[in-house]
Amino acid sequence: MELIEIAQLVTGLATLIVATVLIWQMIIQKRTLDIAHNDADSNMSLTAVENKVNLNTWFAENSTPELLEKLDKGLSFMTNKEKRIIETYTSGHMFILITEYRLGRMDRNPNYFRTNIREVLNNKASLDWIKSYRSNAKEKSGANPVFTKILEEVYEELSGEKLPKSKY
Repeated sequence: MELIEIAQLVTGLATLIVATVLIWQMIIQKRTLDIAHNDADSNMSLTAVENKVNLNTWFAENSTPELLEKLDKGLSFMTNKEKRIIETYTSGHMFILITEYRLGRMDRNPNYFRTNIREVLNNKASLDWIKSYRSNAKEKSGANPVFTKILEEVYEELSGEKLPKSKY
């Protein structure tokens, strides 16, 4: 074997070793990214739950027995302050759900979002608010079309009527 052949063999062997090390580093990096992704998903879930609990606590603290009685009658039976409380509660939950959908929470499982929208819109006042908001929107909501379709389906299921189309 000549010197040139030995040099080519050593170079080929070194290239193989470097390639193996790079592949191993990529495997380690993928595992690290998977762990980071799981941590981010857990953090997002915890934050969403925390925000929902805070919003529900705020609603409970700002509700009166009179307001709770008027929920199933609708917005037209409420004072301006009561309407503002319903608007804040409903819009807050909807913004959280839209953000969760946008970030891919629960792998965008439609059943998760249907259930949560149903919980938010479980009274006439919230249904009135979402209908009014949709009818009077001055800009796009930023919601994904699939999320919007889920919202429309749940609204129709609960109210028995179609949700008015947005101007945008």
